[in-house]
Amino acid sequence: MKAEIIFPLIYMICLLILVGPRFLDMNSNFRQFLSNLSIWAIIVLAIATGYQGYFYFLGR
Repeated sequence: MKAEIIFPLIYMICLLILVGPRFLDMNSNFRQFLSNLSIWAIIVLAIATGYQGYFYFLGR
């Protein structure tokens, strides 16, 4: 694997290890957990769509 694949994976795993326990602790209520998870899903989808759109329209 190339470094441009390995380093983001390592970064994401470390970030999940650091943020994950606090996220689960704050979201002890299942309804609140789903609400926060849906907000994060929307944020991730917006970033992924922007990233793909950038390379589709400007990467040529």
